[in-house]
Amino acid sequence: MSKLPRIQFTHTGFHCADLDNMVDFYCSKLGFIVSDTGVASTGHRLFFMTQDPEIHHQLVMFDGKPTGLAFNPINQLSLLLDSIDDLCLYYRQLQEFGIGPIDQVDHGNAWSLYFKDPEGNPIEMYVDSPFYTAQPCREPLDLTQTPAQILARTEAMCRRRPGFLTRADWIVQTREKIRLQRA
Repeated sequence: MSKLPRIQFTHTGFHCADLDNMVDFYCSKLGFIVSDTGVASTGHRLFFMTQDPEIHHQLVMFDGKPTGLAFNPINQLSLLLDSIDDLCLYYRQLQEFGIGPIDQVDHGNAWSLYFKDPEGNPIEMYVDSPFYTAQPCREPLDLTQTPAQILARTEAMCRRRPGFLTRADWIVQTREKIRLQRA
């Protein structure tokens, strides 16, 4: 196999049944801004949205989603936050907006909250923890606890599971696997 360059995933795009409502939700409830708007070559209206001034768009939404689909083609949109404090803040804010149900999950390697947007697309907001544990891992999480309490509980849980590593050690191991794959 030839040596392949690194891939960095930066954005996703999806169709919406009610584009204006979805843009409003992602801007007013999740804090995105519209960075551009227009009409695609397919004739669909589209909105580019971001929360990062260095990334033109993290989401691009198109109109034209068919109604009455047998299942939602979007399994999950995952949004990485900077800190456990930010996750707790979003949790409280989503509750104030009346968005729910909100599922709080401790994955060991990450703390997550799950909820759905107005069209039923599952959204995960998460923060990486300083630990690694084999996945899948799904333990209860209480975002009303202090970050120190959450951290202590997660560390204890991860240490009980086989293959415990710190996130830093896992990164070193994974970096080596990638190096060998590309060699």
